[in-house]
Amino acid sequence: MDMKGKAYAMLVITLVSGAMLPILLTVSTSANIYEFFFGVYAVSVVTSLAFLAYRGKLGELSKILKDRRKVAIICLTGLVSYLPVQFGIAFSEKFITASLATAIFRTSPLLMLLLLPPLLRERLSKYQIAALVMAFAGLYIGISGGNLTGILQSSNAGIIIFLILMALGYALSIILIKKYVFDIGVVIAISSITMFALFAVLMAVNGFPLYAMTTPQLSVLAYIGAFFNVFSFYLYFTSLRPIKATVVANVYFFSPFITFLLAYLFLGEAIQPYYIAIALLAGAGILIQSFDKVGGRYLASNKEGNIRHMAIFDVTGIFSNTGEVGINATIKDGGRILAVKLDNQYAGHVNSFTKDEEIARVYTDAYEAIHDESKYVKDVLGAKDGEFVVMKAGRLEECERFFEGLYNKIKL
Repeated sequence: MDMKGKAYAMLVITLVSGAMLPILLTVSTSANIYEFFFGVYAVSVVTSLAFLAYRGKLGELSKILKDRRKVAIICLTGLVSYLPVQFGIAFSEKFITASLATAIFRTSPLLMLLLLPPLLRERLSKYQIAALVMAFAGLYIGISGGNLTGILQSSNAGIIIFLILMALGYALSIILIKKYVFDIGVVIAISSITMFALFAVLMAVNGFPLYAMTTPQLSVLAYIGAFFNVFSFYLYFTSLRPIKATVVANVYFFSPFITFLLAYLFLGEAIQPYYIAIALLAGAGILIQSFDKVGGRYLASNKEGNIRHMAIFDVTGIFSNTGEVGINATIKDGGRILAVKLDNQYAGHVNSFTKDEEIARVYTDAYEAIHDESKYVKDVLGAKDGEFVVMKAGRLEECERFFEGLYNKIKL
């Protein structure tokens, strides 16, 4: 199976496990929520460290822990990843149904679009803006409880707004995972430790409440702590990096409907028409994005230069596990890999420009050492027969200068 197939397979697996999570979290509503998650993350810490040891990555963890900036970024990533999708949903389910909580929370892939320009420097297309409008329409219905004339009259308006903030936080986590290319196992281990420390503090503040948990509660606690928080998140984070954000949103369109069905079967929850309306509006926004051919393009800092005429994409995530030395070193140094597709007639221009200007770390899809990655890059960029891909690894400013110069070379 090629890189694209593996990434999509991992995403689908996490789609199913993610759809089950709101159902499983209902058992926490009858337990002390702080004690429950204290236990969850205690299991996660042990499992994640064991997983790192199994993969021979404990040395990588040791290196990261010496860099305060990297640790801070990973701690933030952990907080906005785990806290919303688990504590946020579990706390909300004390007041609203699992189905409604899911319908609201699964707008996060669309809310992520708000964060793309400032954090990932991606352009928002007209299709993406239209998708956002659909998402906000769905959120309006959720806050109003289906009563479109009284947005703040719903008794659940406050908890819905809380859940929207959780969804926005989770959207931020997707951005951070794509922006900062750390080892996923290390991210999960540090995140687990961070969350364990947070709930240890919350337990202390609440006087260390300890109650006898039931067998179902302990079973769900162990499942979430070991499987979901470590292995499912590992698959999810790994699949996120190479896949375009809009594609992730497309796949997760199905999540609320799976949860609706599971909630009906196992919890006996009635599926309210406005739940489906929220999910359908999010789905409509995602469908609109399927027509988008330019979404995800790199937003250059130089708004006046010729680089603005080029359809450039940031493909760093595709190379997160590459064995190519130059690209690997660039990523570890905080650099990025930008790519553009060109007609084959310009291959000579690229070679001469790179050679004349003595520009390092320029690659085309003909470079055998990155064959698998290049195949995926061509798919992302929509390169067809008669076209090739040129990639530049380095700091963003360096990459922009290269593509600006290349454009001028081609036009000459």
